[in-house]
Amino acid sequence: MGKYLYAEWIFLFCIYSVIGFIWETAYCSFKERKLVNRGFMKGPFLPIYGSGVCVMLVAAAPFEGNVLLECFSGMICATVLEYVTGELMQHLFKVRYWDYSKEKFNLNGHICLGASLGWFVATFVVNRILQKPVTALMKMFSLTQITIADSVVMGIAVIDFIISFKAAMDLRAILVKMEEARHEMQLMQKRLDVIYAVLAEEVGERYDEFTEGVSGKVAEFADGVSDKFDDFSDDVKRRLEFVRKNVSDISDKIIPDSGKEIMEEIRTLGEKYASVIKEHASFTSLGGTLKKLFIRNIIRSNPSIISDDYYEALEELKKASKNK
Repeated sequence: MGKYLYAEWIFLFCIYSVIGFIWETAYCSFKERKLVNRGFMKGPFLPIYGSGVCVMLVAAAPFEGNVLLECFSGMICATVLEYVTGELMQHLFKVRYWDYSKEKFNLNGHICLGASLGWFVATFVVNRILQKPVTALMKMFSLTQITIADSVVMGIAVIDFIISFKAAMDLRAILVKMEEARHEMQLMQKRLDVIYAVLAEEVGERYDEFTEGVSGKVAEFADGVSDKFDDFSDDVKRRLEFVRKNVSDISDKIIPDSGKEIMEEIRTLGEKYASVIKEHASFTSLGGTLKKLFIRNIIRSNPSIISDDYYEALEELKKASKNK
């Protein structure tokens, strides 16, 4: 740390955060075959690269002159930083902004051998190619000028980070609500199963045909239902339609005491179904408000974003973001 002053470290952090943004955006744009404004923040600033390079410089300093040890120490420290950052972001936002889970030799999707080797190469590039001209550029300015530049850039970056952090928390809240909506559909699905079972038991032997029809429908509904919200909602819709079409007359005639209560519950379930569908549609619209614009930008800027807890919900949002 003694090689540079505090203000100079901030300057280096800012420079490499911008360089990292340029590299990451170029790489991801080439990979996606379209322009991708890469990163967690809105502006051209990727702190993981700025902090990663600063860590690499500190780690490599004791081995100056030994290229191999410089690169290994930089790689190890930068990899640890990437893992810790990934874990913290997943804990806070319930998503992973980068995902190496499909890569060989990965750890919890946050780091992998390929990415670590990338840090190895980056350490070499920074120490042997970039650092001299960057340092020369920095030395062109006085300490006062560097401090002013640091203050301006970091001030903008902090504001950007606060806005981005808020958007990430809003995304988390939407994922939670979408999961709750899916859970509501599951509960309605199970409750309709109970209603079928109750009616079939009450009807008894006099209406074997009805009983068999209900049993067949229950078995049919239970097959092939996935975890997707649309599958649950379509399934509940079919169940409600079946109940309204086949159960109303029988419930009044055969079980008059409980028939009205059952039909009232079915009516309530129908209203709840419509409410959940409307609410869910508002989550996936991703348009109209600045808040949803920021959320859409987060998803588009991080093509590999993934969530272990809310996988289906996030996939829906990613699909909606592409279609918007």
